[in-house]
Amino acid sequence: MRSVHDTLDWNLLRTFVSIVQEKSISRAAQRLNLSQPAVSLALKRLESHLGQSLIERGSHRFRVTEAGELVYRDALEIYANVARLGITVRETSPEVAGQVTLLLVSGIQCSFLDNVLRDFHEQHPRITCEVSVLSSQDVVQAMLQKMGTVGVCLLPHPVEGLNGQLLVHQRYRFYCGHSHRLFGQQNLSLQALAREPFVSFTSAQLSGALAEIAVYRAHAAMTGEVVVTSSSLEEIQRFVRTGWGIGCLPEHTVQADVDKGLLWPLPPYEGVPNIDLHLVWHEDSRFSQAERLFFDYLHGAMASVSLEQRLP
Repeated sequence: MRSVHDTLDWNLLRTFVSIVQEKSISRAAQRLNLSQPAVSLALKRLESHLGQSLIERGSHRFRVTEAGELVYRDALEIYANVARLGITVRETSPEVAGQVTLLLVSGIQCSFLDNVLRDFHEQHPRITCEVSVLSSQDVVQAMLQKMGTVGVCLLPHPVEGLNGQLLVHQRYRFYCGHSHRLFGQQNLSLQALAREPFVSFTSAQLSGALAEIAVYRAHAAMTGEVVVTSSSLEEIQRFVRTGWGIGCLPEHTVQADVDKGLLWPLPPYEGVPNIDLHLVWHEDSRFSQAERLFFDYLHGAMASVSLEQRLP
């Protein structure tokens, strides 16, 4: 009889690590860009190979078993060894030169992405990078035309021809600036915002990448006039800060302005629905050696760092 290590598909361990880190099969499927049934099947196959139940799951519970904890610990050690092997091989190989092209939406504040860019540059100093800052719609269109290595943008629904993977969760909420009449007021009702002038992202319309904001405003009967529109997060933040109207901004991005007393959080105090950033790439990408190195490095980092750890 062949032993487990001869027959085990190592991709099953990678899937299991994602399930444990995300504490959800559905979120693990999003992270791995797989269907939920495929992730569930991978877990069942791994449990069958090992002859142990690894996760107790049901409609309202998720618990890693004692055996699952042992498998998770060993799987992390395996991935650490693989990562060290990759570094060793690269250190003995000639330096790769070339260029990667990144297409990004404005105002991304993500410590995980910053760390990836720093570490990759340290390992591959001869690889250069061209960065273009675009709206989410333009990032998608440019990636469809294979104008970039990867893009980072809002992706409210799948786009034919592109692959996508969730990069970071973002919670949006409403804010006003220091000179606004609602600044400093606590325990406001949502009705207090009903007729306030609004500073809006260009894409915050029913057909745009930030359609959820438009839907939320409509359901909340927030009928105030839109007085400023822009595709730039920095400019939306500027005009909210200077009192032109209220605006809906990603919480982690503007926290420094809140701490400085330049912005004030408004209801709903639990925030509006998450509007997440995705990594996107063409499904038929033909990468150069430099692009392949960057793509694999970024995806390796995403596989080893949970979503909760990708923001400060």
